[in-house]
Amino acid sequence: TAEGMEQQAISIIGAAISIGYAFGVTIVILKVMDAVWPGGIRVTPKEEEIGLDLAQHGERAYVNE
Repeated sequence: TAEGMEQQAISIIGAAISIGYAFGVTIVILKVMDAVWPGGIRVTPKEEEIGLDLAQHGERAYVNE
């Protein structure tokens, strides 16, 4: 029916707005964190190579590594 199609369109528009809002807010948060955090939100290639568990916490997450 026409009413059902209209309701479905409203729901799709609402979902698209929600997705757009979440994406936009996430981008803003990441940009602020990158500007405020010393060195940004990325790790160095060396830290990435040895693993973040060891680099950031000083211990291994998995014993078999």
